[in-house]
Amino acid sequence: MFKPLNISYTVRKNKARANGEVPIYMRLSVDGKISEISAGQTVDPTKWDSENYRVQGRSKKAKSINRYLGTLEFKANQAHQQLLQEGAEITSKAVKLRMTGKDREEEPVTVMEVFKQHNKKMKSLIGNKYSESTHKKYRTAKKHVKAFLQEHYDNEEYPISDVDQDFLEEFAHYLMTKDDPCSNNSARKYLSNFQKIVNRARSKGWLNSDPYKHFDMQYKKKDPVFLSQDELKRIERKELDVHRLDQVRDVFVFSCYTGLGFSDAEKLTKADVKEDENGDLYLYQPRTKTGNNASVLLLPKAIEIISKYEDHPETQDGSLLPMISNQKTNAYLKEIATLCKVDKKLTHHVARHTCATMFLTNGVPVETVQKVLGHSDLRSTMHYARVTPDKVNSDMSDLIERLESVS
Repeated sequence: MFKPLNISYTVRKNKARANGEVPIYMRLSVDGKISEISAGQTVDPTKWDSENYRVQGRSKKAKSINRYLGTLEFKANQAHQQLLQEGAEITSKAVKLRMTGKDREEEPVTVMEVFKQHNKKMKSLIGNKYSESTHKKYRTAKKHVKAFLQEHYDNEEYPISDVDQDFLEEFAHYLMTKDDPCSNNSARKYLSNFQKIVNRARSKGWLNSDPYKHFDMQYKKKDPVFLSQDELKRIERKELDVHRLDQVRDVFVFSCYTGLGFSDAEKLTKADVKEDENGDLYLYQPRTKTGNNASVLLLPKAIEIISKYEDHPETQDGSLLPMISNQKTNAYLKEIATLCKVDKKLTHHVARHTCATMFLTNGVPVETVQKVLGHSDLRSTMHYARVTPDKVNSDMSDLIERLESVS
């Protein structure tokens, strides 16, 4: 079937050289799908005629570049004609490969192909090695990479072998300047996700060098948001007439006293509550993120919330608590914060910060807090738990009393 070939040129202003000139790329289009080839020429962007795809002026350099672009067009049309005569499938990529003499070679593996392979394998391991939330993060990262390739290169079929440090820097810039831009830390997380794709390509021999070797994009340290004990008590005691707000508040407070993240609270079943020989109740559950088993002694407030929902219709399937989606939970928590006059951005994750800070402020050793939160690394616990000014003042007062008693 005959498919026409459309040829045009574009210049890459975002790849300007030190002298201000920009590279020229040939664009091959068949059925709306585009492949690009570097023309191997650079031009002063002010002298580029974007309508006629030629360099303006009659200088020796302008004439030379224009003749070369004409030669490239001839080669593209020749490749297109050869494919038609052979009865081969006509695509922009096929024309490009014929032009470059690579049509007899194995086609390069693309960035999107490696990402697709990775995410497919990850999906098959959900519930075993990975969680659905982790898989969702990589799906989102894949969408960002795809959008970046479309905007920056006009080409989704970008070879993984061409990924270098410049690619990473351009991707980081894209993430933080696109419509609905990412914060520095969010962009860094997506780059971290992409690093796993790069490592997979390197292990398969599709990429020789490590583009991350000299690439550096540090996380910006942020103090976690947590509730003071007064703010937590206000939320606990607030009379909420709306049934759904009341449930979301209870689940949030439960996590404030257990340190559970949303995904772990969502998975809780009644079978996860164990009673020891002394009659004390514990939560025993492997944590979603780390896989570490966490055994948490249930405090009275947490037990009170469990009892409230023991015979609730939404827990008759064995669930411990009535849960809704994380997104809706956080939307309701914003409303609860307003009703309780808590001037903080309230999300379910704030409960985890609050738990860590509350425990440390009340003298619970950091190693114990580490176990409650299910962390494998103490440094992760210290990120969540910040010693408050009240704790500092209390500790210093105790020190003064001890020193005075000695004297």
